[in-house]
Amino acid sequence: MGIMDFISLIAPYAQKIAKQYNILASLIIAQAIHESNWGKSKLAIEGNNLFGIKGSYEGQSIVLKTLEVNKGEKVYVDAHFRKYPSWYESMEDLARLYKNGVSWDRNKYQSIIGENDYKKAAKAVQAAGYATDPNYANKVVTVIESNELAKYDRQTESYLLHNHTPGYLTAADAKNNKNATGTVESGEYYIYKKNSGMLNLSSKAYAPGSWINPNFKGTSEIVHIVKAGDTLTKIAATHQTTVKKLQQLNKIKDVNVLSIGQKLIVAKESQYYTVKSGDTVSNIAKSFKTTVQQIKLFNQLHDFNKIYPGQKLRVK
Repeated sequence: MGIMDFISLIAPYAQKIAKQYNILASLIIAQAIHESNWGKSKLAIEGNNLFGIKGSYEGQSIVLKTLEVNKGEKVYVDAHFRKYPSWYESMEDLARLYKNGVSWDRNKYQSIIGENDYKKAAKAVQAAGYATDPNYANKVVTVIESNELAKYDRQTESYLLHNHTPGYLTAADAKNNKNATGTVESGEYYIYKKNSGMLNLSSKAYAPGSWINPNFKGTSEIVHIVKAGDTLTKIAATHQTTVKKLQQLNKIKDVNVLSIGQKLIVAKESQYYTVKSGDTVSNIAKSFKTTVQQIKLFNQLHDFNKIYPGQKLRVK
């Protein structure tokens, strides 16, 4: 998993938590990066524990050897660390620590709550005794600045698209309703940019997507634009349909004749599901009589184990 993959995976979690607990998303993301080595630490992989928090979570823990100092000597001992269902719970657990403090000092991390300056927030974490490394705050700030994480502290504007709408490469094309490159399906999106009343919608925060004309009346059809190498069999598999249905929807007589740029109707409607606590992609797929691979493909999931409550997934 690459650097940007890790950030794009945990940033939505951090923003959701930031909004709920009034803690900077950039701080949470940077700490996760610094403490888990970009999600590559053994604890992050085997226990979904990004911050090295010890103990158990809902009765679940993982035992790993850790270096500690005993009577002046460095020794390795077995320690129990919290094991989480996903990275989301790990990040929320850190937020709860900051909000609720510890049993002997409930206000231990209160200076972090509501702080809007990431440099001051990082210093507050260190000053509260969260880490013993005297350079911890500086390291966290460096991670924030080198990866431009401060942008995640700005809550993005969302947009609920009620109908399937043509997608375009430019705002001008969207405004003139010409040169559509595909279909933007109904669902909730982030607004990446606005231009002359047109909207650039994306399924990922701070990433460009497709331009749409919000005044378009909408359609219940999902369209696929034929690309080089496409076949009806391949298109049918991608959109979880059959070659026969594609032929019927598009009045195709010869299945071997397709043109690059050709618009094919692949479905009349799509279906979405909102993830609940305890859900897995496997159980969701079973409920909707589909496959894990299909849901992963529909939603461009890098890791189908990393879903979170409130997330909207296309299932049909």
